[in-house]
Parts: sequence; structure tokens; C-alpha cells
Amino acid sequence: MSKRVIGRVAGILLSLALAACASTPAARFYALSAVTPSASAQPRDVSVALGPIDLPQYLERPQIVTRTGDNRLNVDEFNRWGGALEEEVSKVLARYLGGRLGTQRVYGYPSRIAVDTDYRIAIEIRTFDGALGGDVDLEVAWSLFNDRNGAVLQTGQSSYHGNANGADYAAYAAALSGLLSQFGNDLAAAVGAVEPAQP
Repeated sequence: MSKRVIGRVAGILLSLALAACASTPAARFYALSAVTPSASAQPRDVSVALGPIDLPQYLERPQIVTRTGDNRLNVDEFNRWGGALEEEVSKVLARYLGGRLGTQRVYGYPSRIAVDTDYRIAIEIRTFDGALGGDVDLEVAWSLFNDRNGAVLQTGQSSYHGNANGADYAAYAAALSGLLSQFGNDLAAAVGAVEPAQP
């Protein structure tokens, strides 16, 4: 085979490779948003640790997972979470819980910050998904502990349902964020029931 033919073949292969790269869509990244709650009328001098937060294995990936039927999941390679989903959930719940309780001392667990906390909330997320442009669901079990002595103060199971206001992934992320806000509101009520408000 002549050098000229080899050069042409190499040029064609390079062109095909470049065309394939050019046609690959760019990945898009999304974050859950923390809805700012109305300020607590009775702030509490309380500190809370959130965690551990357990996710179903199918959600422990950077790709966004949606549901296309009762038994079928869609994992999108080009629409991804900007960070680990567990950390996204913790961040949103911490902000909402702190706002509802009137405290800035809400931390992820385990935390790199060395702090003593009054309470800890362990969370097991069982369902956190839905249809793109359709219904979304959050099913969760949780326990509230006295973090000073390890006593279990309350245990609950909760289900939340919402609808994505749009057929894109931004609307999907916003709908899931709304479910976390509802859950955060219930967690704040649970902590408020055992922690007296400040006069």
C-alpha cells in the first residue's frame, strides 16, 4: 500500500473520529434547590446533625435517574447531578430545617466540623424519583435521636407526591426539591415537639 493511500485512509479515519466527537452531546449538570422557608417565629438554640442518609443503590450515581414505568428506570448519561445526590439532599434539608427552627447549627453527619449536636436525624430514602414531565415521589423512613445519650425520640415513615412543572430536567430537579422541602417541614415539626422554643 502506497504512502499516499495510507495518508488518505488516515485522513478519513481522523475525519470520522472528529465527526463522532462533534456529534456527542455535552453533559448538563443540575443541583437540588433549597426553598427558603418563612422565618421561624420562635427561634431555638438547638443544633442538629443530619445523617446518615441512605439512598437506594440505583440512585447512587452521577446520572439523573427517571422512571418510565413501574418497573423501568432511565439513566441519562448526559444529564447529571452536579455533586453526589446524598450531599445534595443533605444540603437542601439542612438549609430548610435551619430556617424552620431558627438556627444555623444544622450539619451533615458525619461532618468534617467538630461539633456537639443536641439531636441527630437518620434518614433512609426508599424512593426519590418520578417521570420526566410527570409525577415525582419521595418515600422515606427516619429516626430522631437525642445525640447526647443516643435515645430514640421519634421514628416515622413519610410519603410525598408532586408534579414536575415542565418536561425538562431542570423542572424535574425543582420538583424533587419541593418534595424535600415538605419533608424538611415535617422534620422541623418533630424537632420542635421535643425542643422548647426560646422566650
